[in-house]
Amino acid sequence: MTEQGAGLVAERGGARWARLPVEIVAVGCIVLIVLLPLIDLTLSRLFWRGIPVAGPIVDHAVFALAFLAAALASLDRRHLALGRPAQRGWRLAAGAAAQLLAVTVQTALFWAALSLSFTGFDPSDHVWILPTWLLALAMPLGFVLMAAFTIYRAGRFDPRNVSGMDKAAELGPAMRRTITAAAALGLVLGSLLAVSSIRNLAPSILGSSPAILDRLADAVQNFVHAGILPLGILMVVGALFGAPIFTVLGGLAVILFVGAGSYIALASSEAYNLLRGSSISALPLFGIAGLLLAESGAGGRLVAVFREFFGWVRGGEAIVAVLACGFFSTFTGVNGVTILALGGLLVGVLVQSGGFREGAARGLVTASGDIGLLLPPSAAVIVYGINAQFIYGDASAFDVTALFRGALLPGALLVGAMCVAGVLAAPRRAPGERRHFHADSAWAALKPALLELIVPLLAVLLFFTGFASLREIGAFCVLYIAVVESLIKRELSFRGLFGVLRRALPVIGGTLVVIAAARGLSFYIIDANVPAAFTGWIQSRVTSPVVFLAALNLFLLLVGCLMDIFSAILVVSPFVIPLGAAFGIDPVHFGVIFIMNLCIGFLTPTIGMNIFLASYAFRKPIAEVVKEVWPYLLVQIAVLLVITYVPGLTALAH
Repeated sequence: MTEQGAGLVAERGGARWARLPVEIVAVGCIVLIVLLPLIDLTLSRLFWRGIPVAGPIVDHAVFALAFLAAALASLDRRHLALGRPAQRGWRLAAGAAAQLLAVTVQTALFWAALSLSFTGFDPSDHVWILPTWLLALAMPLGFVLMAAFTIYRAGRFDPRNVSGMDKAAELGPAMRRTITAAAALGLVLGSLLAVSSIRNLAPSILGSSPAILDRLADAVQNFVHAGILPLGILMVVGALFGAPIFTVLGGLAVILFVGAGSYIALASSEAYNLLRGSSISALPLFGIAGLLLAESGAGGRLVAVFREFFGWVRGGEAIVAVLACGFFSTFTGVNGVTILALGGLLVGVLVQSGGFREGAARGLVTASGDIGLLLPPSAAVIVYGINAQFIYGDASAFDVTALFRGALLPGALLVGAMCVAGVLAAPRRAPGERRHFHADSAWAALKPALLELIVPLLAVLLFFTGFASLREIGAFCVLYIAVVESLIKRELSFRGLFGVLRRALPVIGGTLVVIAAARGLSFYIIDANVPAAFTGWIQSRVTSPVVFLAALNLFLLLVGCLMDIFSAILVVSPFVIPLGAAFGIDPVHFGVIFIMNLCIGFLTPTIGMNIFLASYAFRKPIAEVVKEVWPYLLVQIAVLLVITYVPGLTALAH
């Protein structure tokens, strides 16, 4: 996602009185999910007995972190979004309406989550000494903070600020008050939309449910049922003008649940169960590990290593750029972060040392921004594996470890193909301009970067040997990198580490809340038996697996243009995974095809998310970025076709 029109919009500042306590608690949750799993792992290996309550405590710490960090993302306006208002006139009005829509959904989800907290748990349920219902209150707390921060921020920016790079004058006081009031109206609309949850909550607070709530709930249900289609279209349109993607997904789930006369709290229950999963906690941990590397001097050291080992061949700098992108995208997990963190550095290396034209360098770096998402410990593979288990209805029916094994060769093939493409695109050099490999220079570059280079090797070793879980590996990577960069390299002080964690919070929250909202929508889709009906409809029209796979690739490339990878996995996979099974496609092979399509979709002109992101990062028009990227896009599509029709490439899974 970009950091403006199509992505993570950063506008820090203000409301320090609210920000600081939320940040302190959220960072405390991070410290807990890093240290407690490692202490438990150490004790269980040394004394054959760990901490019995470590798992549930960490589960709920991740759960609390998700919603507190999401609240900070609302305060900083860093939620994933497809667009934002950018001009005067009707776009200004559309942007205000999008803020109203966001607050409406956040309020409805607040009531649903509050109802779950008070009615969905047995009073005897505890996590250590704390009642489970009390810990579950982190979800409604997060949603009410999101709504409050969205209202607070609604009139405090100028929508005419197109790029986010110039400082436009703020709106006048009258217009600011109007936009803020419009956003605040969402508190009323959201409460009406969630009146059934308020009715369910009333007996816990008032002792009984007033009859007026029953009549109001029936009226709202009838209204929403009659207007499901226009309301759904309204949600989607809202995304184009700044409504965060999680509010669009959550809003669609709310509309569908209310229209069907079902409980919205079911969406909250699914989010609660998903975010407490042991594998989910690995997502923020690996993301933090990647951000720690990016914030330190590790990027420069790794680039220096790759240059010494590959810079002596023609196009060696291209190999450097591709490998660096693969390394960082594997850890960060969120598409586009690598371009933002290393894009300028890598383009400089390609231009200054490799003789690339600046446009060709930008194209290669942009196209390589997410090529590591198939390799361990990729968050995309983890989320797909968790959701596949949910869809199959049995955790034993789909093995995340098998998916990682099956994705190794396709992931390596994609990286290798991009290296070859970069080498072929490299300009020829005169014999006197060529560098030579020197073992002494290579060792001099390798030595200071060795501690960082072994991180993925350690992660893979721990994972495939079964010595540690994904959560424990993620915790180890965060602690290891923090120690290396602060105590050994001395590039990050304690305050610097705290600063990285603070800056990571909106990214963590923006990612996890999308996953939570998408799970609620996914649950409704599966519960309504929509995938089965969709599978039957497709099978009646397509009989060839070859044709089906071709159509699947085209469809998923389009999905990759329009959605971030996590919401695409959770919303779209329930439709297509049953189809893959119906056509006899191996589940691991199908998963690799699915994830790779989404990665390539980020580059699909002209609305692929990485196209927007590169336009922002390099300050170039979108049309120019598209022109620079398309040759590498063709290479990746060719690799996709090979992986699609040569299932043997995923044989390591078996």
